[in-house]
Amino acid sequence: MGRRSGGEGEGRAVAAVLRRLTFLLLLVLLPALGGGASALADGVGVLRLSPATKGVSLSTHFGQLVDHGRSLSFEDVLRADAKGEGRGEGKGDLGGFVPRTAFRGAGQTRDIHWYRFDLLREPGAPATWIMELGEAYIDHLDLHVPIDPARPATGAEDFRVIRMGDFVPYSQRPMQSRLHATPLDLPEGRVVTVYLRVDSVSAITLYGTLWTSKAFVGQQTRTLLFQGMFLGVLAILVLGYGALGVMLQDTALLAYTGHIASALLYYLFANGIAAALQPDAPGWLMNLEVGGTGLLGSAMALILWDRLLDLRRNFPRLHRVYLGAALFAALLSVTSVMPSFFMIANPLVSLVAAILTAISLVLIVLLIRRNPRDVILRFYLASTLTAVVGISVAQAALRGGIPLDWLIVDPYQLGSIVAFLILGAGLTLRIRRLQTERVRAEQETLFATTRAEEQRTFIAMLSHEFRTPLASIDGAAQMIALTGGIEDPGALKRLDRVRATTRKLADLVEMFLSSQALDQGALALNPEPVALGTVIGQALDGLAVPGGEARLTVTVEAPNRPLRVDSQFLGVAVTNLVQNALRYSPPDTTVFVEAREEEGGVAIRVTDHGRGMSAEEVARIGTIYFRAASSRGTKGSGIGLYMTHKIVAAHGGTLTVDSVKGSGSVFTIRLRDDVLGAKGLEGGDAGLPLAAQ
Repeated sequence: MGRRSGGEGEGRAVAAVLRRLTFLLLLVLLPALGGGASALADGVGVLRLSPATKGVSLSTHFGQLVDHGRSLSFEDVLRADAKGEGRGEGKGDLGGFVPRTAFRGAGQTRDIHWYRFDLLREPGAPATWIMELGEAYIDHLDLHVPIDPARPATGAEDFRVIRMGDFVPYSQRPMQSRLHATPLDLPEGRVVTVYLRVDSVSAITLYGTLWTSKAFVGQQTRTLLFQGMFLGVLAILVLGYGALGVMLQDTALLAYTGHIASALLYYLFANGIAAALQPDAPGWLMNLEVGGTGLLGSAMALILWDRLLDLRRNFPRLHRVYLGAALFAALLSVTSVMPSFFMIANPLVSLVAAILTAISLVLIVLLIRRNPRDVILRFYLASTLTAVVGISVAQAALRGGIPLDWLIVDPYQLGSIVAFLILGAGLTLRIRRLQTERVRAEQETLFATTRAEEQRTFIAMLSHEFRTPLASIDGAAQMIALTGGIEDPGALKRLDRVRATTRKLADLVEMFLSSQALDQGALALNPEPVALGTVIGQALDGLAVPGGEARLTVTVEAPNRPLRVDSQFLGVAVTNLVQNALRYSPPDTTVFVEAREEEGGVAIRVTDHGRGMSAEEVARIGTIYFRAASSRGTKGSGIGLYMTHKIVAAHGGTLTVDSVKGSGSVFTIRLRDDVLGAKGLEGGDAGLPLAAQ
């Protein structure tokens, strides 16, 4: 009950956070939408600059003309304006320009947009004003200003062009500021008409403001302070979580760091901050920096959600889709320097990212339903929802659905920082959980190690106790032989086998009692020269399976082939294979034992005609306590093959299994001549080869 109550309390806390977050977003968005509505009531006309005016938006005082064919010259625009032609159809005082009450995004388009502004400086107002235009990443902003504002301008020759935009190097702009700004000298009491031509491969989201010089400086200070705090928070997140990701070797943290780093670079370029650091950068480089980092940011976001949701394990097919989409977005980042390709690539990547973001939301909800007590998933959900709200509002503004009011100039920027902070809180909880699990795993490992030490001590004690009964058996057999009461040769031979087997078992007990053999489960080998035939003979002598020798067909092609191995341990390995073959195959079938030279070493092969094993069972051969399905009904512990595998591995050899269900199995031990030269042998001479030449 306590755990359940704790989980419900955490769930209520997260729900409260989500409600507060929604309320804050509404507080941000509603005034912005309301500001747009109040601007409509002001009407469209001449923008009057009074002595009390410090800064005023151009949003309700302009007309717009769209050149879809990109063919109109400035002279054509002036002629259409004078005659009332074009989309404006002569309505109002704006001639051929359509009256607009608010700046709205035009999306990503190759159309050229013309704007007309009528400005009037009232008596007592400052003569010099600063026109500031944004966004920072618009390619071309050509402002046509009358050469002599004191007299009427009737033709193109009466205007001068002030060129701005990110294709104008920062060092050559009229004013070196974050956005695009230029001073305007206005005569008192006379309407001055200026025209603005906008051409950009990036999405056109134009907005403008007129400032007095003093107000402009104050606005720049406030803006740079906000941007500095924003970029500073991102930089701190990058450094902090990046260091944690490297220290913990956590790919999810590293993906989160990469995602924030791409956002940091994007806003550094897109907000015009980095322009001061590269005053002579060409326009194509600016496009690459803004468009390229934007697409790389999409790629990093996909990689981040792939890691956070562990798609490789939870949803393998989607894992491949996410990584493929991330690679696709990263490769397309270079198209930002090619306008015709970027016009296709950018919307395509945005569409794919939007679809996968929606899928991520669904996956998070599914994972929460699977594990409703996982608070971390709720942070992931809150972060994703926040980012989705920011992206949705930004896209609505970009496509013209929402006026580009100053409160929502970049809602994605606001949504990004909130989403990053929420996600960072979730990752902090994730790190805490991982550390807790790591401590628990270390405690379990310590416990398992302690238990293993206790088991090894017990085995050593048990093996020690074996000495007395073995010595008694050997002594009794020896006394029987010395009395001479047995004259039958067959009985005497069996008596000799009893003594030999007893000595062999005693030797094995001694080996297991050695500290090296018991330490960490390793085997301390004692390699010595021995013939291949001797190893096979000792291994087959005294098999524990009744009648086993009669069923064996043994072939040793090179019995005198010298080896340098631990003959006792290797004999145990061969014995285990032969006894398993005899035990798990029908009693009327033959088991083949073959030892032969191969290129670079020797091979010992045991073949039976038993029930065989499946591929899955073959893959588990050598695992302690594992027994195949075909062994059901037959005595065994699953330790023999495990020991065989360890002995062969200790000799630097390999144990392979070829088996077909219902057709028997072939176990092959391969010992290579060159293994000891590379790896050495515990307890032996590392300079001697395993199998002598």
